[in-house]
Amino acid sequence: MSKIKLLILLFSIFLNTSCSVKLQNVTDYNNKFSVNHLSGGQNAFIFRNIFIQQLIANNIYDANSELIITLSISNEEEYLSTSITKVATRKLNRLIINTEVFNLENKDCILFQENYSSEQSYLLSNSSANLSNIAAENDIFLINSENISLKIIDALLVKQDNFCEINELLILDLIL
Repeated sequence: MSKIKLLILLFSIFLNTSCSVKLQNVTDYNNKFSVNHLSGGQNAFIFRNIFIQQLIANNIYDANSELIITLSISNEEEYLSTSITKVATRKLNRLIINTEVFNLENKDCILFQENYSSEQSYLLSNSSANLSNIAAENDIFLINSENISLKIIDALLVKQDNFCEINELLILDLIL
């Protein structure tokens, strides 16, 4: 009986301490970014808004920052195998984002460069349910946008130095 009481007491202490841990915002992070160049059509503006909101939520957005993020967006669609009854087909939507971060003072120095992709598929309905297909495509774009924007922000938070990636690679190639 006393073991059970001890376990309950230890569990309650553990639960209270773990629930009282406060998540801290990134306040000691010195790098703040602005989003400048954007290519990719109408979806690029939607992604840009989602991305800026995520940057603001992580306290790393400053519209006047000298660290500029450029985004290039492309969508790919692919039809997957049809079902046996040939009633419906699956459609794969892939969102690809190319990111580059550079300092406004030195545009030749690329601080960060990465490609991201996220994909989702859905079941295409026949032509009488075309509105649900359009809604599915819009929802998938929003889900992919949020997933990629979180990946980009995680990568930006991990990279805290301001050293040139591209120039360093060129120097290493020249040395070797």
